[in-house]
Amino acid sequence: MREEHRMRNLLTCLAGVTALAIAGPAFAAADSAGGSMVPTVVPGDDIAIACDALVRRADNSDVRVVLTISALPGENKPGIKRVMATNEEVTKGAVRVRVPTVSALDDQTVNLDVYVVDENGSQSCNAGPVKIADQNQPKKKS
Repeated sequence: MREEHRMRNLLTCLAGVTALAIAGPAFAAADSAGGSMVPTVVPGDDIAIACDALVRRADNSDVRVVLTISALPGENKPGIKRVMATNEEVTKGAVRVRVPTVSALDDQTVNLDVYVVDENGSQSCNAGPVKIADQNQPKKKS
């Protein structure tokens, strides 16, 4: 059942595109600031991000995904500003990471940024916002 839940939450982010596609539309929530859809994921879910910086990266590049707190109106701000995702699986043009299980991220909106660094310099891309559900709340059946 948990694996089925993870598959439903596989997230594909395209840099330069304001919307994120998510397999289960029930997990998208409206951003009250702009009315845009912000996908919701659960700590431990796998997400995949694709962008130009990853397409152009050298084979020996260092790729990092950073989640930056971008609290929406009504959300509390935790004592942290950023969390680096770990366990990256990098392919040509994409990176797959697991949503960190960090209590400070519970019920927070974060912005996803990808950084690619190699001997030629650095590149980055912004994959947009995502809402991380509270891991202590009971999960809704879909």
